[in-house]
Amino acid sequence: MEREYVRRRNPSVPSTRRRAPLQPYRRNNRKKSGPPPFLYLALVLIVVIVAVVLIVTLAGRGNREKEPNSSLPSSSSSGTSSAPTSTPSSGLPSQAAQTPPPEKIPSGSAEKLSTLLKIGDTGYEYYNFVESLANGYITTVCDAEKQLGGSVTLYNMIVPTSMDIMLPESYLEQNEINSQDQNKAINYMYSSMAAINSEVKTVSIFDALKLHNNEYLYFRTDHHWTQLGAYYAYVEFCKAKGITPKALEEYEKETYSGFLGSFYSSDPNSDMENNPDTVEAYRSKANASLSYTDSDGNTVEDWPVIQDGTDYGTENKYLIFCAADQPYEEIVNSDLSDGSACLVVKESFGNVFIPFLVDHYQTVYVVDYRYYDGDISDLAAEKNVSDVILLNNISMTRNEELIDALGEKF
Repeated sequence: MEREYVRRRNPSVPSTRRRAPLQPYRRNNRKKSGPPPFLYLALVLIVVIVAVVLIVTLAGRGNREKEPNSSLPSSSSSGTSSAPTSTPSSGLPSQAAQTPPPEKIPSGSAEKLSTLLKIGDTGYEYYNFVESLANGYITTVCDAEKQLGGSVTLYNMIVPTSMDIMLPESYLEQNEINSQDQNKAINYMYSSMAAINSEVKTVSIFDALKLHNNEYLYFRTDHHWTQLGAYYAYVEFCKAKGITPKALEEYEKETYSGFLGSFYSSDPNSDMENNPDTVEAYRSKANASLSYTDSDGNTVEDWPVIQDGTDYGTENKYLIFCAADQPYEEIVNSDLSDGSACLVVKESFGNVFIPFLVDHYQTVYVVDYRYYDGDISDLAAEKNVSDVILLNNISMTRNEELIDALGEKF
């Protein structure tokens, strides 16, 4: 059983170390016999000039260290920054918004249930860092990259749960919520991967999600993120790969109301029932179709990448994305003929992310490692993919069974 941790500074998760301040230069004032007195005046004058130069130089260096990176775009023509609006704007996410929106303190008392934190009509999943399991995940990812070989680029993306994105840190501390800092945990895993195998390309999405945390990034009644949340992660993946993401306005948006997800299922309550979620779907305009093989070995052809959710039951509306959790899937974009291909290795959090990849690859292969029986390295070689994308929510990185299942497939 995993140990329970109170939200506090964890020595297992390294924090950013500050450089020691520069120490003043101390001269040796020991008295000596030496040159005539008039030379002392010249020496004193030289020392004064040198000291002035050093002070000016150090002051200038300090100011440069405080300046933002000149390669980043300025916040605006007027020099001020603005927080993201509550509704996503058309086009790409603004790169000017470098400051998260003002913290919004949730109303209602915090109910600390055994499986989740509930505040009014919204649930939040706890996260407890387990160093030994995190190290197991790190090793699994680094070993997977080696198994794939040098012709394939491995991208690793860890998705935080809603708690650390949507709730202010001050609220978690004041209410003594038994959940640890996910950003520190992700940084620990990413920095460790970089030290062990620098060929693993980690995709950091925590800050990008935090910059938009006044938008509909996570469901209230379910533990998954929305497709809008996955969109901002997709933008960060495009940055890591060096390609241009599609703008939100280039997708056809559809909405399906009345979704009551896993939080409601585990703890049915009137707060959530009276205010269910809405599933928002962003459909690519590409001519793409999906085929999948289910757990019984049956193959289904010509399935929509995003299914019409009108007739899906109240608790099943998240299943409209990518045929839900199938062992193996192939998505073909008939508008492309360049032979480009990627392989996504995922669990259910990957379902809303995958549709955004369709515009960039002729073929997107998908494996749910929990149900797939084959060897992922062999599959990547057989399909001649250039990229393998590992996408997991952070809770997976503390689940020994899932970590082992992932490692066994490479």
